[in-house]
Amino acid sequence: MQRRVLDQVWTPTQHIALWLGAWLSGFEGYDHTTEAIASLGGPSPQPGSLVLADAVVPDVVDVDKPLGCADMMRLLRAATDGGDWREDSRALVRLVLSGPGDAPLLPAGTEATRATAAAGGAIVVADAEPGFNHVLVAGEDAWLWYTLEGHLPEPAYLSPGEADLQLADASRRAAEAIAAMPRGHVSSTSARRVDPHLLVGMLDDHLDMAFVPDSVPRRALGVLARADRVSSILAVAQGSESGVGGSAFDPQLIPLWRLIRQARMSAVDYAVREWTR
Repeated sequence: MQRRVLDQVWTPTQHIALWLGAWLSGFEGYDHTTEAIASLGGPSPQPGSLVLADAVVPDVVDVDKPLGCADMMRLLRAATDGGDWREDSRALVRLVLSGPGDAPLLPAGTEATRATAAAGGAIVVADAEPGFNHVLVAGEDAWLWYTLEGHLPEPAYLSPGEADLQLADASRRAAEAIAAMPRGHVSSTSARRVDPHLLVGMLDDHLDMAFVPDSVPRRALGVLARADRVSSILAVAQGSESGVGGSAFDPQLIPLWRLIRQARMSAVDYAVREWTR
């Protein structure tokens, strides 16, 4: 499985957001959550895996020393403790995704926004103090922590039913766009290319192995599963590994990727709000 294709389909930031939401809401234990975060590529227990890039955090760790996952968890617990998440209009944990033609829904011009755009996604954790939010972004060598003050742009979240219908429409539109275009030129290396159906299956198998908390609501899981499937099909159609598609499909597929990102963000939002009801 080529990493480039997999990165188009799914980001571990989505699952880490779910684990943090479940843990902060009291639906998952500390040990299980930290093990999951480590397996998904989040901050490791090793010092230096978390960097307070531009952060305002509670005074519960020694910020002058290299920080790791345990420090992140302690900081998040302290930052969110005492918040009334049933009444707060903000979700306790929020997933932010971005891609071509789709800037992250964060304040423009901030380091947090630039880092999120470069990484393709971030996790926003609401501070118990109104007006403050913490942004966690996967950097090249460590996870970066930013703190933003003020109101954040509100995404157009969908209900699970609306997201599922949108993904079904995205799948249909992708199939129509692909069917209407000629196949790409086949090079002398085409014999070594993977059959498109086989590659979609390989992507599906990989995504099935990426576990989520047992407490994730079934409706949210359904949306994420459909998003994974549609993403796999689009990634294979767009990539060169199958011998079809390529950059010629970008104008048709970019809007569909945006719909998929919106569905993923909506599913995480739905799960977190169900946990904090």
